[in-house]
Amino acid sequence: MTVSRFTHEGVPTRVVFGLGARHGLADELDRLGLSRVVLIASGSSRAEADALVTLLDDRLTWRVDGVRQHVPTQLAEKVTADAVLVGADGVVTIGGGSATGLGKAVALSGFSLVAVPTTYAGSEMTPVWSLTTGRRKETGRDPRVLPKTVVYDPELTFGLPPLVTAASGLNAVAHCLEALWAPGASPLSGPVALDGARTLCEAVPAAIAEPLDPKVRSRALVGACQAGMALATVGTGLHHRLCHVLGGRYDLPHAETHAALLPHIVGFNEPALGGLAARMAIAVGAGRASSGLYDLAVRMGLCMELSELGMPESAIDEVAAEVAGEPPPNPRPVDEAALKSLLRAAWEGEGPG
Repeated sequence: MTVSRFTHEGVPTRVVFGLGARHGLADELDRLGLSRVVLIASGSSRAEADALVTLLDDRLTWRVDGVRQHVPTQLAEKVTADAVLVGADGVVTIGGGSATGLGKAVALSGFSLVAVPTTYAGSEMTPVWSLTTGRRKETGRDPRVLPKTVVYDPELTFGLPPLVTAASGLNAVAHCLEALWAPGASPLSGPVALDGARTLCEAVPAAIAEPLDPKVRSRALVGACQAGMALATVGTGLHHRLCHVLGGRYDLPHAETHAALLPHIVGFNEPALGGLAARMAIAVGAGRASSGLYDLAVRMGLCMELSELGMPESAIDEVAAEVAGEPPPNPRPVDEAALKSLLRAAWEGEGPG
């Protein structure tokens, strides 16, 4: 088999993984030379953040509990200004993608970032940042926002509600699958993405059934890490572009939107993927990856109707026109008519065609 020319950039992030790993957070800060940090926590991780306060001791200078999805620019600017005011030299985040996202926005100003994820978002392993101003969500890549260390402690996921487990897990699967065909996909990134997808599709429903099982929670968290690593090295495409436009313009729930759109994006691209479509189906554990993902989401209780997630019907034409006007890289050509059809199906909650 001939291997085409490719470029691969690995993720230079230190990963500390294990049950109870959060208890070594202070040592990780010492290793990085960080002595004055701001703690950013998701509201759902308030109790875990309270415990970190003791671990951080006199390293803690300021604490932020009010995070919002899609990272409003005004909030990011305020937290950054506060970090400067208290003389911080680093930021620690604990929680899901919203906490990590706010931490990344602050890190754009030069603060070192340490992330402690509590969901399967996977964004902690990528150099991708996002900010929302008004109804427009802007994203970019910058090595400054990549955490210096990510501390994965599966114990922090034991209390995740089933729907959060399901939605953030399928969000991570979306990272894996888009990483298979995004512009920088290579023979080095593909195996990580496929193994991450297989791990998540097996472990996430198992974690819903047995939420206190450290083995399945650990496997799901490894899959999320793989998802972030894969996407970090290859970039994004149609799936993330649609989700970002919808999220920024209509404030749709981030992970749930990714989960609802994923089967339709995969189904749209399957005819153009050749043998890769079969490998995806094997990873998902179904005859077709698209229908298998839809069935998995429904079994886990996720809402698959974008209309129920807050997307107005008028958004179908608006978003299709915007994305088709500047189409992202995609294995199958993107036009406005195809996007309208895809968005209509996702809005109504139909299975992929």
